[in-house]
Amino acid sequence: MRTNTRLLFKTLLRLCKVDCVCDIGSHDGCDALKFRQILPEAVLLAFEANPLLYQKMTVNRSLLDSRIEILPYAVTRAAGTALFHVTDTDYDNLNEPNTGTSSLLVRQDLKIKETIEVKTCRIDEFIMSRYPNVQRVGLWIDAEGAEFGVLEGMAGIKTLVMTVHVETAWTPMREGQRVYADVESLMKSYGFISLGNNLAKGALWGDVVFVQGKRLLSWGCDSILALDFSVLSWLKAGAISSVLNRRCGPLYRFLLSVYTRLTA
Repeated sequence: MRTNTRLLFKTLLRLCKVDCVCDIGSHDGCDALKFRQILPEAVLLAFEANPLLYQKMTVNRSLLDSRIEILPYAVTRAAGTALFHVTDTDYDNLNEPNTGTSSLLVRQDLKIKETIEVKTCRIDEFIMSRYPNVQRVGLWIDAEGAEFGVLEGMAGIKTLVMTVHVETAWTPMREGQRVYADVESLMKSYGFISLGNNLAKGALWGDVVFVQGKRLLSWGCDSILALDFSVLSWLKAGAISSVLNRRCGPLYRFLLSVYTRLTA
C-alpha cells in the first residue's frame, strides 16, 4: 500500500518531539509553515539555493512572522561553493510547474536560465555550529536529484536525526543522480528504517520516510497506533471508508475522530 508520506512525516515530528526541522530545497516555504503549526517552539530552517526563490521568501511576511530562518545554501556533502543550474521558467506564475526544478544536477529535458555559483553547506556542520543545543532533528529533503549528497552530509548528526522525508527516484533523472537503492543503503548504514513510501511501480520518482531504528524500537502501543492511523489515510474518503461507515457507523466515527486528532 502506498503511504501518505506527508502525513506520516508530520505524525513522526509529533511522536519524536522534534525540536529542529530543516526544510531542504524549500521552494517557497509552504512546507515550513505547516511544520510551524505542528511544532510552535521548534527551530525551523528553510534552505533554498535558487536566488530567485530565496529573494521571494525573504519578503514573505508569513515566513518571517512564523520565525522561519531562510538560508541561501545548497545543502550537500561538503561546505564551500558549487555550480547551481537555475531552470528557465516564469517564477512569477504561481501555476508554473517548473519553478522548483533548479538543482545542483542537470536534467536534460529542462532549459537552463543560468548556471551560477552558490554557497554550500553540510547539514551536520551547520546544525552543530549554529544550533548546538538541539536534540531531535527532522529533515524534509526535496533537492531535485541531489538528495544523496544531503544525506551524506548528515553523518555527523545521525544520532540526533529522528526522521527523514526524502524525494528520490527508481532510476536516475539527472546526471550523476544516486537512486532509491543507494539512498536506502546509506540510511540503513546510519541505523534508519524505511517506514513508508509512495513510490508506485512504473513511476519515476516518489517520497520515502525513514525513522531512526532505536527510536522506533523504544515506542509503545500508543505510538504504534498513531503511526497506523497516519498510514491509513483512506479513513477520510474512498470505497473502504464508505463501506465501513455504512456497515459499522460507530466504529467508523470513532476511528475518524482518532485520525482527525492525530492529523490536526
